[in-house]
Amino acid sequence: MDNQVTLKIDNISVSVKQGTTLLEAARTINVRIPTLCHHEDLCVAGNCRVCVVEQSGSDRLLPACAIPAADGMEIHTNSLKARNARKQIIELLVSEHRLNVPPVIRMGIVNCKACRMSILLVKTGTSI
Repeated sequence: MDNQVTLKIDNISVSVKQGTTLLEAARTINVRIPTLCHHEDLCVAGNCRVCVVEQSGSDRLLPACAIPAADGMEIHTNSLKARNARKQIIELLVSEHRLNVPPVIRMGIVNCKACRMSILLVKTGTSI
């Protein structure tokens, strides 16, 4: 039998296979964490840090796409600290990479990084 770890994400208990990232664990319980650089077909890099989450008892924010779930973790995906950090990260990314994306994004799958960035701007209330 595979080793399982049990943790809480947004006060929801979840058990996942050892080695599962926090991002993947959150997805199993339909908790959405914003991402920009993460893609299932690429190696984990955690470069953009848009997926940061807060762990109870820790001062550091963790990149959910790169940190494996561990027994007893208590993760908060939508804390004020995580939301503020995401907003600052997105503002920094946008300041270096101006976007040329239409303001209206149609519903559906968004694969374009500029489009995903635009969606993150709207969700975090960041202006460019």
